[in-house]
Amino acid sequence: MRKGKYVLLLLQLCFILGLFGQQKGVIAHSTTNKVLSTKNTYAVVVGISDYQDKGIPDLHYADKDAEAFANFLRSSVFVNGDGLDPDHLRLLINQQATAGQVAAALDWLLEQAKEGDQIIIYFSGHGDVERKTVSQPGFLLCWDAPAKVYMGGGTYSLAYLQEIVSTLSTSNLAKVIVISDACHAGKLAGNQIGGSQLTTANLAKQFSNEIKILSCQPGEFSLEGEQWGGGRGVFSYHLVEGLYGLADRNADGIVSVGEIDRYLEDHVTSEAAPQTQVPMVLGNKTEQLATVNESLLKELKKIKASGQVIFAATEGRGFEDVELAKLDSNSVMKYYAFKKALVEKRFFKPENDCVEYYYASLSNESELTQLLGFMKRNYAAALQDDAQQAINRYMKADVHELSLSQKNKINNYSHFPRQLTRAANLLGQNHYLYRTLRARSAYFEGFPLIYGGEFTQEMIKRAAVKFQESISWDPDMPLALFGMQWIHGFGWAQADSAEYYFQKAIINSPTWILPCVRQSQIYSTMLSDFVNSKKYLDLAAQIDSTSPLYWEAEGSYYFEQMRYSEAEVIFKKIIENASSSTCLPCSQNLLVKIYLKTGRLTEAFDLVQKLINSDSTNATSHSTMGIVLTKLGRFVEAEKEFRISGRLSANNTNQEIFINYWQAYIYLEQDQIENAFEAFEKAIKLGYDDYSWMQVDPEFVALRQHSLEWDALMKKYFPEKVERK
Repeated sequence: MRKGKYVLLLLQLCFILGLFGQQKGVIAHSTTNKVLSTKNTYAVVVGISDYQDKGIPDLHYADKDAEAFANFLRSSVFVNGDGLDPDHLRLLINQQATAGQVAAALDWLLEQAKEGDQIIIYFSGHGDVERKTVSQPGFLLCWDAPAKVYMGGGTYSLAYLQEIVSTLSTSNLAKVIVISDACHAGKLAGNQIGGSQLTTANLAKQFSNEIKILSCQPGEFSLEGEQWGGGRGVFSYHLVEGLYGLADRNADGIVSVGEIDRYLEDHVTSEAAPQTQVPMVLGNKTEQLATVNESLLKELKKIKASGQVIFAATEGRGFEDVELAKLDSNSVMKYYAFKKALVEKRFFKPENDCVEYYYASLSNESELTQLLGFMKRNYAAALQDDAQQAINRYMKADVHELSLSQKNKINNYSHFPRQLTRAANLLGQNHYLYRTLRARSAYFEGFPLIYGGEFTQEMIKRAAVKFQESISWDPDMPLALFGMQWIHGFGWAQADSAEYYFQKAIINSPTWILPCVRQSQIYSTMLSDFVNSKKYLDLAAQIDSTSPLYWEAEGSYYFEQMRYSEAEVIFKKIIENASSSTCLPCSQNLLVKIYLKTGRLTEAFDLVQKLINSDSTNATSHSTMGIVLTKLGRFVEAEKEFRISGRLSANNTNQEIFINYWQAYIYLEQDQIENAFEAFEKAIKLGYDDYSWMQVDPEFVALRQHSLEWDALMKKYFPEKVERK
């Protein structure tokens, strides 16, 4: 990010609401400020400068701005002279501010707020809109957000924020202050459609009857730099100083909404020049925001004159100690064991030493009402984190994640359905995340059924049921839509249906490359339709022509047309640019087959051996080794590799299916046609029923050339499909 005297950084997510004739910057000054009649104040403060995804431009001082604002809330000038202690303030900085933790913190506000309470929500970080739709006004990007495809999670939807603020205002009858310093510097997914401006416009429609303090007008940029407090945003810097008392225009000891409005406009606008930045403050101008402590104000002026850093953080006694004091020593030990298990992610095992065990045990403690709510929120948030990370990697089309073997993916994801279902049940059916969590749980139940290396129709149909269940919970669930695209394309060779789900998958995620490359491969591999394959290949290139996933689809496009020299160049480029030897093993296995088809058996053997050495759990690499050994006439060794491949693939079905399938291939290579048909038929009898793949499987071209025997076999076991052909 370019540095200079003024760093152009923060593009405001402005809340432009109808002011009914009020002009910005013109304040009808009242000699009597209205003191907020609040019982309690609760605040959630979020600041993210260092994003997990390197595709999201980091910010310089958003985290420092959030910390400075939290320090103000802790100070004695806030809330009639009483600062907020940890019972009333949640501060989430950088990696603490995952989507799950932000959601948990805002839920905490809903649980705590009562009539007459004051609620403060402060967000400093990126915000964006990826696609122009009425139903999705945009997202706040949390620490674990992906750089693209925001529907995949790691974000906090503005629709959810609308629900939170509206509920707090209308149901809880609390007074709500929203402070937004949401940044759009650098390249984000929504740049090409003016995502920041759309977010601004959409937020304008969201809220009413709250106080909003916003860093700039729609279309403006908010600045940050070292000249403000040694490294701060100009808006946050002057906001905090104004609240400490510099904005007290009439010196009555109270900083009102109107006074902070005038102070911010006077100081931010002039110091941002020649850039234009005019903060927005909306709400009752006479209401109080802070009281002025004269000694602190005097000290502030002195420190400003000397250039020193102002005010250190303070700590208050939390409710945790108070609640634990009510318990016996055994229950206290269980509580700390719960916290330890939560950090170590021992959610369900060992049975008597896990989060679930301690949570259930402590749930019976009638004295722990507040603490149990805190435990529930943290438990639900932690249960989501691992699945969210996996979803993020798929949504950003992470090459390392996609290169994992089927076995490793299934092992890594196997615990997600239980975790996500438990998180949903903890939050309850009325929680706004309930349907999202149930959708994700159903998706991960279906995942191993089609991505496990076994493609029987039973597995494919069961996967389709799970993906449809996911979509019924959340119609915009991108991975479930992508899964249905895969099923209709690779499982059933239904181009129209695959295209339908392709369009659904990208409608809210137009920069997601994965559906594009898979649609290209469906046309080239399953249908030999190279015109349409090229169309989707070009779409993928528009998203990212430097992606190894694009190269893989391009190589497949050439390979299926037997343009082996062109495909070889592409596949070698993937290897040369790979960060590890296991990068996209499917493309490397295709390169092995190119070596076989061009008579380079030694090169084929060496490459596939390297793949197996790098990841011995990859079933495809072992089956490819079996093909190479068969070509070399080493049939006993080939059968051994095919058996290994079968064991790695057969998670839910009889691995003898795979053994007979590959035995048919070994017979075919020895020109034992009768034995080959016999073994292939035995595989069908055992449950192999992937009819679509049988018709295009490159290893059995020679068997299909015996058309009388082949057609008879197909009519015997798949009569309805032969008739529709």
